[in-house]
Amino acid sequence: MVRRTKEEAAATREHLLDMAEVVFLREGVARTSLQSIAAEAGLTRGALYWHFRDKAELFNAMVERVRLPCEAATDALEHGDQPGGADPVETLRAFAWGPIARMLEDERTRRVFTIAIHRTEYSDEMRPALERHTAVMEAFRARAERLVVAGQARGVFDAGVQARAVSIGFMALIDGMLRRATLGPVGAGDVEGYRGGIEVFLRGVRRNFFTDQAEV
Repeated sequence: MVRRTKEEAAATREHLLDMAEVVFLREGVARTSLQSIAAEAGLTRGALYWHFRDKAELFNAMVERVRLPCEAATDALEHGDQPGGADPVETLRAFAWGPIARMLEDERTRRVFTIAIHRTEYSDEMRPALERHTAVMEAFRARAERLVVAGQARGVFDAGVQARAVSIGFMALIDGMLRRATLGPVGAGDVEGYRGGIEVFLRGVRRNFFTDQAEV
C-alpha cells in the first residue's frame, strides 16, 4: 500500500508538471497562477501545494525535467555518441546540428525551451533555471573552442583566426537558431536555412576554403 501511494504521488507530480508546461506556454509564467495549473490538472490547489511550495519551485522542477538542446549535444560529444569521427569539419557540423535536431524532434524540450526563452520574466526565485542555461551555453561554447583548436592543429581550420572568437560566433549562431525555431512552426524551408547557415559558418573557418574554391 505504501509503495502504491508513493507511485501515485510521483504520477501526480509528473501530471502537475505536464500541465504546468501547457499553462505556462499558453499564458506566460508571470500571468499563470498555481490555481490555474491545479485546475488544468483537475486537482485542488492544496494537492498542488503538497508537491510544490510555490510557482518558482514548480517552474524550476519543470525545467530540470528536460535536457536543454545544447546540453544534450555537449553530453553526446563528451561520451562519444556524436557522429563525425575523426573529421574536424564533420564533428563540428554534427555538434552544431545536434541542438537544432533535438529542438525539432523532442516536443517536451521544445515546449520547455520556448517557455524558458520567450514566456518567462526571471525573478530571483527562478534564477536557477537561467543560471543553468547560462552554464550550459558556456560549456557548449568551450567545447566548440576545443574542436576548433583541434581542427587548427590538423591544418583543417584556419590558424589565423582566434579559436575563442570562432566559438563565440558559433554559440551565437546556434543560440539564435534555437530562439528563432521557438517563435512558431518550423517548415522545411526553415530547416534548410538552418543547415545552410551552419555550412556558411563552417566555410568561413576552413583553411583556404575560398582560395581552394577559386582554383577549382
